[in-house]
Amino acid sequence: MSFTFAGIMLQVEQSYNNTAAHTELKAMMNRNERLSLYFTIDRYGYEAIRVESKTTKNFAYQINQEAFAWVMNYLLKGETEDFNVKPDAVAKSEETDANKFRKDMLKLFVENGIGNIQFTPEFRDRTGKLTGVANFRYGTILFFMERDEEITSYLRERGLIR
Repeated sequence: MSFTFAGIMLQVEQSYNNTAAHTELKAMMNRNERLSLYFTIDRYGYEAIRVESKTTKNFAYQINQEAFAWVMNYLLKGETEDFNVKPDAVAKSEETDANKFRKDMLKLFVENGIGNIQFTPEFRDRTGKLTGVANFRYGTILFFMERDEEITSYLRERGLIR
């Protein structure tokens, strides 16, 4: 018996509908929902946030600088205006490691004093993991990553963990 690939369609990767994700996120904001999100690199290689609320299941929203500023303005002030945000104007990330991206974002928040970030004590956290939560008026950002010497030293130097 011989096998061939005749009649088998190769799956063509489709691009992500970030415009629909943007529309859903804006609807959540217009309902004044409290958002819960975390940073990641999505399966298409874009920097993204995963968003959810009490009424909406977790979904990805690919971000660029304008989209990031829009989301942060909502979390901090409840503003929903998205005039400069173009959800389809995102570029693939140079970073491929979601853990490294999360670390970089955590450092950005720490260095700019944004959010009251609370860390789970090491003895309570999952083995080898670091978990932090930044609380804002309109939502929370979860930071979870591999606990390594670099991030541990960085946070200890700033008095954020023991």
